[in-house]
Amino acid sequence: MSRRPERKFTKEFKLSAVYLMLSKTMRPKDIFAMLNVDRQTVYRWVKEFKEGGESAFEEKRVTDKHELRRLQKELADVKMENEILKKATAYFAERNQKK
Repeated sequence: MSRRPERKFTKEFKLSAVYLMLSKTMRPKDIFAMLNVDRQTVYRWVKEFKEGGESAFEEKRVTDKHELRRLQKELADVKMENEILKKATAYFAERNQKK
């Protein structure tokens, strides 16, 4: 059983599908066929729209300040570890040359 490749939909496309569903001018079955999208996908978009409005379809970015700080700290730690490893490598290389 093969899966379809994941498709990307624009914000405008998702909003049109949601507005068609909410307007009830067409049967859901006809909307799915016309848009060539699975019914579960359209119902998920409707749910997301009801929970978050149009902003539900905005591109997701790391906006959580705590997550950003955590990532910045992790980057600083990795840089420090990298510097320590470079110094240790230089120290042991120099030590081996003296023998």
